[in-house]
Amino acid sequence: MKISPMDLQRQTFAQRLRGFDPAEVRTYLNIVAEEVAALQRERDGLEQEVQSLRALVDEHRQRETILKNTLLTAQRLSEEIKEAARKQSESVVKEAEIQADRLLELAQSRAQEVEHGILDLRAHRSSLRTDVRALITRLTHILDLQEEAEVEDNLRFLKRREEGR
Repeated sequence: MKISPMDLQRQTFAQRLRGFDPAEVRTYLNIVAEEVAALQRERDGLEQEVQSLRALVDEHRQRETILKNTLLTAQRLSEEIKEAARKQSESVVKEAEIQADRLLELAQSRAQEVEHGILDLRAHRSSLRTDVRALITRLTHILDLQEEAEVEDNLRFLKRREEGR
């Protein structure tokens, strides 16, 4: 059962002889409600951060795909230029081979740039994965601490209640 800050603030208890001080109970419930609200705001902020990081990872994946397609296109272009150069006459062939070699160097240079870009994106993606995992670990730890605190609060409450009987 989830308890909201509003539930804590609206909670009422039956009064008995030698029971708890209603003002003290109300004050404590208000403090707990404020803490729960703060934790909910923090969790919401962390969830938004995770969504932003996921969007960034998706964007990098799209860029990687575009870079791979560019590399394939450059390689196909280089092969087409070589094939056309072979079909021309001797003098034209020599000129075309020079031109093709230049274009090949350019394509290879571009391919290296693209490959470096892909490696950089992969490293960044790996870093983002590590960051997201760390964030998830922190969130899990925060939730575990919150659950432990709630259990301890409940035990203290039950202990005080038993002592008051």
